[in-house]
Amino acid sequence: MTTTDYLPIVPLGLETIEIEGFGSVFCRMAQAHNVSVYTLAMHLRHWWRQRHPNDDRAKVNVINATNPMLCGYGPNVEAYVSIVREATGSETIARTTLLALKNELDPNGHSAVRWNRAWCPACLDEAYRDGRQFYDRLAWAIPAIQRCAIHKISLSTNCPTCHAPQLHYHHLGAMDHCCKCKNSLRSAPDTWVAAPQVPLYERECLDIVMKISMGELWIAPEAYRVFITTFAEYLSPLGKKISRFAYKAPRRPQLAREGRPPRLDTLLRRCAAFGVNPTDVLSDPEGTAKSACLLEFARLDLPSSAKPRRAAELINLARSRLENELNEAGLDTVPSLRQIAREVGVSTGFLNFHFPDLIKKYSALRKANSRKSIQRSRKQALNFLLAGPIFQYPSSEFSSQDRLVEATVEHTGIGVHAARLAVKAALKERFGWQSYEKYRKRRRRDPTAKWPPCD
Repeated sequence: MTTTDYLPIVPLGLETIEIEGFGSVFCRMAQAHNVSVYTLAMHLRHWWRQRHPNDDRAKVNVINATNPMLCGYGPNVEAYVSIVREATGSETIARTTLLALKNELDPNGHSAVRWNRAWCPACLDEAYRDGRQFYDRLAWAIPAIQRCAIHKISLSTNCPTCHAPQLHYHHLGAMDHCCKCKNSLRSAPDTWVAAPQVPLYERECLDIVMKISMGELWIAPEAYRVFITTFAEYLSPLGKKISRFAYKAPRRPQLAREGRPPRLDTLLRRCAAFGVNPTDVLSDPEGTAKSACLLEFARLDLPSSAKPRRAAELINLARSRLENELNEAGLDTVPSLRQIAREVGVSTGFLNFHFPDLIKKYSALRKANSRKSIQRSRKQALNFLLAGPIFQYPSSEFSSQDRLVEATVEHTGIGVHAARLAVKAALKERFGWQSYEKYRKRRRRDPTAKWPPCD
């Protein structure tokens, strides 16, 4: 045993799914030295600076870390794991975090761990009754873990006394006491919530934690990218087409995102959709891709035969119908492409595939016809207003512009928005553009201003 400057602290629950979290180890270390968590953190910073004056990894205060359990794989966690490993001589301290996933997942560690503590109330009560040390498990820090895998009880996140979320540990490192009111976190058994159903991604997360706890999680270089690329290469063109509808999550990433490592929740979601274990993806991406491809084809019902071909007469009939509509371009109404397809007995995709040039011309014709129809409607509404109603405004019959709009919609059948534009144009026609703009400016200053403006 080597001599160290601090008491050697060995993580609890090694080589099991109940491996201790790093934040819990840090609290037990503070209790072993009979100091507060803050005092221990400050002492470690000074100790590290004296031994490594050119290394600034100790500049971050562990008390101000965003995650109280310090179980992720970000730079702060990596720095404190290095400091505590050298200070205590514990070579297994890294197993209390998710640092083994650092090179494969998102380097920022988004959504990898919780923002507050979570614990099993049954484990806490059991440790208290047996006189054992209660500690936080690494698995409880993962958001996908919503219950205790042993007691099948939902995890607690708030103090039973003051109901405050545990955003950090007790200042003296007491893991069974509230960080705010300092009372015990023990709760009555009748308040525990049973969770018999297995939550989504629980098995995958526990497999990762077990591998980390045993120190057997080996990750291949660029494992996730290799897995996705290999899976896409093994699929035939027909398989690629069908697989898009078989599941949504495992679609091949776009070229712009193909080189980015995934987040932990993304890795779990994609592996569950593929039906593979994330530890297999990380350790053997190519072999797992082959297995996922075989599973994908096994659960798909491939079509027994190709779709029947359309008769040549039907194609000629559709072409003739489109050409006739283009030749009769002077008509006021042009039927929609969906209406033509329904009358011929085909789909719009059939028309787009066989007659792309005709469809392009027909779409331009539809747009031009629509613009002409809008112009005719606006002109009709303007003529209606200039024929009398605009000169009767304001009056008892047309006391407001809304009454003018209602009358225009009722007599011409156009929409409300088009009618408002027509009323605006009619007012400018009657009183002049300058008078109307002057009224608009006055309305901005005084919303009670009336029309026509009084100079």
